[in-house]
Amino acid sequence: MRFISAGPRMLAHGSHMLAQGRRTLIDGFAPSGVPRILVCLAGAAVVVMADNAATHADIGPFDLLFMLRIALLFCLLAMLFAAGERLLLARRGRSVRDALRPRTALRAAIHAAAERALRWWRGRGRLGRLLAATALMAACWLPYVIMLLPGTIWFDTGDQIAQFLGISAYGQPIGTISSHHPPLDTLVFGGVAWLGERLTGDYQNGLAVYVIVQLAATCLGLSAICLYVHRIGAGRAAATAMFVFFAVFPAFPIFTMSIVKDTLHQVVLIPWLLMVVETARTRLAALRSARWCAALLCVSVLTAATSATGLYVVVLSLAALPFTSLKTAWNHGKPRGCGIRLRLIAVLLTAATLIISAVGVPAAVRLVVPIAREDANQALVVPMQMTARWMLDHADEATAQERAAIDRVNEVSSAAMPYLYNPYLADPIIQYELRDSSADAVGDYLRVWAAQGARDPMPYLNAFASLESGWFSLRRTPLVNADAPFDLDMVRDAAPGAIGNQMLMQTWNPVSHPFAALNRALDQQTDPTPPYAFTPYANTGGQRAAAAVWDALCAIPVVSALTYTAVWTFLMPLFLLFCAAGGRRRRGLRSGSPCRSAGDRDATQRPDAAACPWTAAMPLVWSLLALLPSAISVPLKPTATRYMLWALFMVPFYLCILRAARLRTARQGASHGVRMPNEARTPLGKGDSTCDED
Repeated sequence: MRFISAGPRMLAHGSHMLAQGRRTLIDGFAPSGVPRILVCLAGAAVVVMADNAATHADIGPFDLLFMLRIALLFCLLAMLFAAGERLLLARRGRSVRDALRPRTALRAAIHAAAERALRWWRGRGRLGRLLAATALMAACWLPYVIMLLPGTIWFDTGDQIAQFLGISAYGQPIGTISSHHPPLDTLVFGGVAWLGERLTGDYQNGLAVYVIVQLAATCLGLSAICLYVHRIGAGRAAATAMFVFFAVFPAFPIFTMSIVKDTLHQVVLIPWLLMVVETARTRLAALRSARWCAALLCVSVLTAATSATGLYVVVLSLAALPFTSLKTAWNHGKPRGCGIRLRLIAVLLTAATLIISAVGVPAAVRLVVPIAREDANQALVVPMQMTARWMLDHADEATAQERAAIDRVNEVSSAAMPYLYNPYLADPIIQYELRDSSADAVGDYLRVWAAQGARDPMPYLNAFASLESGWFSLRRTPLVNADAPFDLDMVRDAAPGAIGNQMLMQTWNPVSHPFAALNRALDQQTDPTPPYAFTPYANTGGQRAAAAVWDALCAIPVVSALTYTAVWTFLMPLFLLFCAAGGRRRRGLRSGSPCRSAGDRDATQRPDAAACPWTAAMPLVWSLLALLPSAISVPLKPTATRYMLWALFMVPFYLCILRAARLRTARQGASHGVRMPNEARTPLGKGDSTCDED
């Protein structure tokens, strides 16, 4: 009888859900329809062109099928983004199904256990919660630790360790390290290997201790992100969901068990990200604390010094802080503290970070080991790849003067470029160093580059799109031999067998010649056969098991979407832009919403009413832009994946920031008598907090 009497209620609930679904797409676009339509349309066009480039090495052809694919993807993105925004802002409510579900003994026991756990959690202080969350995450990662200990040593890391321990790498003088890798990273990796060799007789013992410390620090940072988003008002459910993702998604422990410069960079990137966002969120009020400023300076320097692109991301993000608006609608336009003083502190922090990172850190490393200056070629990676494609398409049209200018700068001659060109990897063309990096030689080359591009820009567009297509495409070429040139006909013949553009995780130890020489020297043996015979110890069975776990995840329908590179580097950031394009409606209100007074209406509709200022988004913006000059993006080898793994925690972090800001705005609008959207009408939960909480 209970279920029969509940029939009308269930019917009414179902009708309500259908109505909500019908309004999802409409509400998702009005009244900010044009910007959101443009976001989805541009996103669809970029993905389709990137798919073409990643499978055919061309962005075209621009035929009817091309337009149809854009139209279909536009509709899909529009529906997913509109539904995703409503889901992002949803608050948990009691449904008819919950009311009718019988209270079984098991359910009651689970509910009681959850209540006890929640009471225990609330009784801990901030430090206790952080340590408990860190321990729980580390426990979830423990199986991967067992599989991969003593850590995965990457190709570049082997070079760095060999250089530090006195093995010549690629013609550099013995006893020097290369500036191709951040010198601080080489000092850390070489230092722990040297300590392990001196203290225990095995350099890998030092690396094993290092990787455990790295894993603990990463767990601590990711747990801090989850606690932070809960504290600023994202809600317990969002914080818990993000914690579960960090704890169970295999990419995090597999990558963290790697010994490579990107994992070291990640350790300091997380606290730097939190501090920059908090500084912007508090409208620079956090800079009143001298300890905060000192800590921010330290993590900024370390973040800038541990990555090739870190300096640009850090300095440009900090440079935006002085432009943070210090006024909010809720304090009636009065800035929090002395605005000029806070802006000046932000400027000084930026300048100090730039000077210490670019000058001080390399000088300090030189006191320990000499640095061989390299990497003058890095600024020309993309232009030289464009030149190679132009020479491939127009080999007979290049003049002798143009060829001479190209050959003067680059190690690979213009005549050899068509035969060595790989549309998805710049290394065969640019090599490791320029033949002549003088200003005159580079200037002459750039003039040739501009002149050839003016004659026919399409090779340049195809070269750039192919090289960077991995950040935007959902499919890619099935060819995997990264070290070999890719004939364009071979690429196009293989296109029908295109595969998903999924992340490629490294679980093995690739060994370079210098690192093999180091292991041979430590083993006191000579003339190995083959050259890579002397390799560091590895739990090969565990490495294969970790790879099998990742491969199985990549094959699971729906869930495997999380393994696609473009989901993190383009589609989710595009979703954030989609939400920002509709920010005015979400910030206050639907048009015609009743307010208590004109003043209340003005307060709730101000752009900075509750959302974090735009400067808080700069770390994400510059990190994404830093991907574009990459020498590889399609994961022909795991290098492309490690370039973007920071997005796996940074993008969810910004989604939670968006949720916290929108929910807080909704609650503040409701307190001023503004009728809010349905998904934001639920009152503030017991465990939630506001963005003003410090």
